Amino acid sequence: MIEKHSYIIIDEHGELYLDNSEQKISDPDVIKNILKNIQLSPQFNLITENEGTKYIVEAFDHPLIAYKLEKSGEHILIHAQFDLIFQADIHKFSLDYQDRICGITQQGAPFVLTEKAQGKLFDSCDEFDDESFTLGGQRIETPGYYFKTDGIDQAKYWMDVYQTEGKPGWDLQKPAEALVDMLPRIKTPKARVLVLGCGEGHDAAHFAQAGHVVTAVDFSKEGLQRGREKYGHLHNLNFVEADIFHLPQEWNHSFDIVFEHTCFCAIPPEKRKDLVTVWRRMLHEEGQLMGVFFAMLKRAGPPYGSSEFEIRDYLKNYFQFLFWGRWRNSLPQRQGRELFILAKKR
Repeated sequence: MIEKHSYIIIDEHGELYLDNSEQKISDPDVIKNILKNIQLSPQFNLITENEGTKYIVEAFDHPLIAYKLEKSGEHILIHAQFDLIFQADIHKFSLDYQDRICGITQQGAPFVLTEKAQGKLFDSCDEFDDESFTLGGQRIETPGYYFKTDGIDQAKYWMDVYQTEGKPGWDLQKPAEALVDMLPRIKTPKARVLVLGCGEGHDAAHFAQAGHVVTAVDFSKEGLQRGREKYGHLHNLNFVEADIFHLPQEWNHSFDIVFEHTCFCAIPPEKRKDLVTVWRRMLHEEGQLMGVFFAMLKRAGPPYGSSEFEIRDYLKNYFQFLFWGRWRNSLPQRQGRELFILAKKR
């Protein structure tokens, strides 16, 4: 049974909403208490509490927006929304893919500097480069936001995971809950579906069992072998061993749907733009991207996290969003971190 949770939404402007209400939380004391208590949990959920009630926080971007950063004595302070001041952890600054300075407060809440605040910081600091800034004589490292994991772009890495873990953490042994729920609601007519990074093929098999013609791609022999053993009886499901970044040219513009689940989060983050290009190349002009993404601020991977802000930024110029929403009926280990998207190719 799915445990019920209470939610706080923080939009891209830093405004707070209770659950799905369109009414903003307006009580300044409540807002400040919620923001002061935000933490990134060990499971990479954003959590907070107010007057004894615990909440999962669904933040579009980082939950704290820093409008000013300054040095005070030996401390680095940020000034966030609603005039709140937090001490930053000087060891957890980073630079994201847009060259925005990000960090974590001492209380464990992620923040991002606004463009204006970052400009003022560079004007006031002693010196800065792509890897650090020095403020008041104190050098603060700003490494890339995502930590590098060697080998994840090679089939051997994933073969080793299958062999050492047996049942890898990403493998639910069934299709994604969001797919099972949403596919009949969308009422998609019989379609040509491409599932990239399919693993054992649970999602691909679900599409096939619903009557679609499915191509499931992975470069892990072990994953594909397991998939064929489980679902080889489905005549409308074809497993293909291939690198998703080197798919045949004859596949171009030949699919109605590309389904994303645990692939975007598993590749090196610097290749995400390339993956979007692959999605568009595979889809015909009316094709659709359907996906379950991990909306969580997790720098190490796989699985790597991503904010809704980042996902939208990669997709907005190439896809028209038809549905965009956090998934509230996730399995316990994924609760508060799944985002379902349906988008049409531009």
